[in-house]
Amino acid sequence: MRVRSLIVAGLCGLTVTVGGLAACAAGNAAGWSVPRRSLAQQGELLTGHVSIRIPPGAGHAVPTLVMFHGCGGLRQVQEDYAAAVLDAGYGVMIVGSNAARGIGRFAAMSQVCTALRLWGQERAADVHAAIALAAADPRIDSANLALIGWSHGGWTILDALGFSGAEQRPAALEGEGVSLPDHVRTTILIYPYCGFPVRTDGRDLDPDIPVHAILAGNDVVAPAGDCVRLFERAGQAGVRVDYALWDGLTHAFDEPDQPPDPRMEYDADAAGRARKHLVEILGSAFDQG
Repeated sequence: MRVRSLIVAGLCGLTVTVGGLAACAAGNAAGWSVPRRSLAQQGELLTGHVSIRIPPGAGHAVPTLVMFHGCGGLRQVQEDYAAAVLDAGYGVMIVGSNAARGIGRFAAMSQVCTALRLWGQERAADVHAAIALAAADPRIDSANLALIGWSHGGWTILDALGFSGAEQRPAALEGEGVSLPDHVRTTILIYPYCGFPVRTDGRDLDPDIPVHAILAGNDVVAPAGDCVRLFERAGQAGVRVDYALWDGLTHAFDEPDQPPDPRMEYDADAAGRARKHLVEILGSAFDQG
């Protein structure tokens, strides 16, 4: 079954026909085209594509923020946030989900960003694997972790929270990892993608893990309205959700090296404000931990 899944996943990465796209979408939705791995194997997949950084001179294990990039892969935006987090005295773990799967920039933009491959429900297994890798690193205070995701990374975290709240294992994970551990103190979503084919509708999000989000008012890539509706349902179900809609901003407003796309505009002031807000969220979450 694993071999068949790998073959189908590979074909989905190459197909360009309408019928092929439909078949890949169906396979992703049902989970049968998703490669399945144990938690240890998922960790091995990420090994070599995870960067752990600790504040200089830290003489003890530090609370750490685990980062999940957008569909295009690692960009300067992760480096900018990492610098702010390190300056605040926390560690960072930057997860290269695309690179771990051999997905370069062109394949990312043409396949991941178009939902042809690597849906959030598949990448949710990376969340569990990254947490396990953090727990094995003595430099990290694994009792105090936070997760942040941009765009596709936000979708990934939402689906991971949905699986956890429903007490279900992510589609790509075998044997372990039903619920996220309670030492994940908080999650932060930056202009997350919340529309189809996001698996969760908000009501099954893990009620023990708070969600904070920054939405961009002029976002036409990941429309804020989809997230507002998802978050409203989550709040009605008892999930702790705190989101802010920042008017006048586009998708990837905090990314200085954006692709040439008229739908995206970098805003240095808003980017700085977002990084400051993140550090405040982390301070509150880790103090309570």
